[in-house]
Amino acid sequence: MKIKYIIFTLLTTLFFGCSDWLDVDSKVILTEEDIQKFPELAEAQFLSNYAELRKSIHSVGDGALSYRQHHLEAFTDDGASNIDWEAGVMRNNSPGLVYGGIFSQSGGETFTPVWNYKTINVVNKFIETYRGSTDEQILNTVGEALFIRSFLYFEMVKRYGGVPLFSGSLDNVTSINNRAKEEESWDFILNSLDSAILLLPDAQKIIAEDKDRANKFTALALKSRAMLYAGTIAKYGTVINNGLQGIPENRAKDYLSEAAAAANEVINNSNNKYQLSSEFGDLFNGKDEDNDEIIFRFRNSVKSGTQVFLDFWNQSFRIKREGYTAFMVPSLDIVEQFETLNGEIMPLEYNVPKNNLEDFFANRDKRLAATVIYPGGEFLGERFSIYKKTIVEHADGSSSEYFYNNQQEWSDAGKVPGYDQFMKSGYDGIFFNNSGMGTTNYGFFLKKTLYGVRRQENYLNHENDQDAVVLRYGEVILNYAEAAAELASMGDGTYMADAQAQFDMLRQIHGGLPPKVLTIQSVRHERRIDLLYEGFRYWDQKRWRIGTQMHNKTLRALHPILHIDESENPARIYYSIEPADAPALATRVKWFEERDYYSPVPTAQNPGIIQNIGWE
Repeated sequence: MKIKYIIFTLLTTLFFGCSDWLDVDSKVILTEEDIQKFPELAEAQFLSNYAELRKSIHSVGDGALSYRQHHLEAFTDDGASNIDWEAGVMRNNSPGLVYGGIFSQSGGETFTPVWNYKTINVVNKFIETYRGSTDEQILNTVGEALFIRSFLYFEMVKRYGGVPLFSGSLDNVTSINNRAKEEESWDFILNSLDSAILLLPDAQKIIAEDKDRANKFTALALKSRAMLYAGTIAKYGTVINNGLQGIPENRAKDYLSEAAAAANEVINNSNNKYQLSSEFGDLFNGKDEDNDEIIFRFRNSVKSGTQVFLDFWNQSFRIKREGYTAFMVPSLDIVEQFETLNGEIMPLEYNVPKNNLEDFFANRDKRLAATVIYPGGEFLGERFSIYKKTIVEHADGSSSEYFYNNQQEWSDAGKVPGYDQFMKSGYDGIFFNNSGMGTTNYGFFLKKTLYGVRRQENYLNHENDQDAVVLRYGEVILNYAEAAAELASMGDGTYMADAQAQFDMLRQIHGGLPPKVLTIQSVRHERRIDLLYEGFRYWDQKRWRIGTQMHNKTLRALHPILHIDESENPARIYYSIEPADAPALATRVKWFEERDYYSPVPTAQNPGIIQNIGWE
């Protein structure tokens, strides 16, 4: 093994030593005799491409869901910026300029696009070199290369529509500017994935690597995602820009059938290799990183140099004990989308007194407590105190109100007169705070994706290292259910019965919820809840063409109130809650214009390439 990694390091230097985006050394230092004797050398030559892949795709845990420290959902109707800095990206960029992990720190409308041709060139040359091999182990690795190429193209096509397509070496290519139609680009991804599926094994030979490298079912899971995207873009989108953007509607059923069949294969023909987790939150917080729900991940380890930054920017002050945090928080709007345990979507109980803050969130979908820190909720052994103000109702019928107006008053920690055990507003908010100090303006904090293994004494060391979950079984079931429902609306009910059973099982295991009739709308809602803060809502709003529906939408906050009723002896302590307009912070009002369904293609380094509509 030591020899293998020495060669791997040398080959990595050969393949990635040049800085120019397309200047890649094409030398192969291995002879055919070397490969026949030691097939693992071809594998070692290839493996660095996984590191390149992780730079281009969105995934929970490695920071690639953040854009200038904001969760990608901050650009959707599911999350809100908790700060209001003029220089922040939340004011200066439209959703079309957000890439889910590929970003610029320079502010304004400067961005770094996903343009994966350097790695595609390396992968293509590997495929060309070894696809004629008769060695099964080498062909398995060629299958991995095809999977990676498919993923790289998927990340570009879902952003730009049609892109330049290459299946061979780009060594002699001087400019990337000949865009294929979007339909052709999705077909290229489909064909590449089908080729990968034929070559990949059911499992990696080293079981410990099976979630870190592609197998047959990994490629099928990606196929279910990619073809679902293509099918819904065809159904709900419009062909423009001479076919560079949009897919003909008559292709929708083709792509959706491919998505359903791929998901069906993972679910029904993988010999129970994958299972839904009953401890939903532990999939993302570092506690259960070998769970059978995870299909494909990127390992994060501080010791190996891969670290997680989401905690640093999105943790609360209570846990982190310093500022520059809680940059994105959930709003009341998404919290109320979590069903009650009898399957209803309904508002919280307003104007109903409760003894404890957490009681307002009882008897709801189990995923709420795994996803959101709500008033009275717990995380890492801490119970969160979130309320807007304190009302003391005196025995003579009069009342007094106490609250913090700003961060300085909170820092001074003034107590309610006569009740030193109570702060005027909650320790964790709510009072207006636009400093990134780590209290909430909306009534909630993010929980899903934050490190939950142990309390950290020094976040500057970035000791949190939960793995990045890229593909999981729950998503495959949701892909299956959505494709089945879409096909049924077109008259093809082939997959509906099985998809309904899988859909209900996911609701029960993840959420503790009863069965629900599978429809396009019900699966969209379930997808919103189950995949919340994993980076999907941004792309779902694009492919369903519903992004513009949130344009100018104003998010809401929750204002809990602490009551001290002195007309009783001893004084009665209880809480109430009120909905409220969110404070005037960045992304309180959402925006999404028609052009944002596609991102601008990078024209600076690709002279002559045709730009997307609205970005000329």
